[in-house]
Amino acid sequence: MISPQTTLEVILALSLAGFIQGLTGFGFGMAAVALLPLVLELKDAQVVVALLNVVVCLTAFYATRRHFRWRDGRWLILGALMGVPIGFFVLVKLPATVLIRALGLLLCAFSALELWRGERVLFRIPPSLGLPVGLLSGSIGGALNMGGPPAVAYVYSQSWTKQQIVSLLQALFGLCAILRIGLVLSSELVRPELVRVSLLTIVPLLLATWLGSALMKRVPQDKLKLAIFAFLFIMGVKYLLFSQP
Repeated sequence: MISPQTTLEVILALSLAGFIQGLTGFGFGMAAVALLPLVLELKDAQVVVALLNVVVCLTAFYATRRHFRWRDGRWLILGALMGVPIGFFVLVKLPATVLIRALGLLLCAFSALELWRGERVLFRIPPSLGLPVGLLSGSIGGALNMGGPPAVAYVYSQSWTKQQIVSLLQALFGLCAILRIGLVLSSELVRPELVRVSLLTIVPLLLATWLGSALMKRVPQDKLKLAIFAFLFIMGVKYLLFSQP
């Protein structure tokens, strides 16, 4: 049974993740899966994030829907949708200690890459690789809700506008989140108390995301990004080295 204190901690953690999403335009999934294992079992945390990720993605997609172009990202999206069930199977079957260390490793790797990359495009990914990149992204997302970095690296290496990139990513993550919800609901991972906590979080999450969006232009994005990925890297080290055996 999830206590009232834990419920409040979950709401605060997810609201902070939503605030980061609104402030920067990215990061809800990574921030949520970095924070929630502090107060919930990892598999419970994955269920809650899966249920709420749809709300965040669809809200962001609605704002940029006019820039969405299916032909640009169709293979990336199809690959990701194929990968989600693979990753979800891994989530269900692997022990929690293995998953938490995998989470730590991915947090460290993705954060270090983003801190080093900055605003640079490290290399051009051929558009023809959309399907395998999507498959990798969907598999990681299905297991740990962290499939963003491969897809982000792919879309930012293409010659698309920022609005097209944001719209495509939100469509990709939103569709994967919907599929993941279907898998979650068909599994034994869902418990009524997790659904209750998720429902209680929706309004604070949306308010925090809106507040972040309102403050976006007032906060130096380069320093903010540095702080966020440094924090995620530290959380990754914690999960990688100090998780219970």
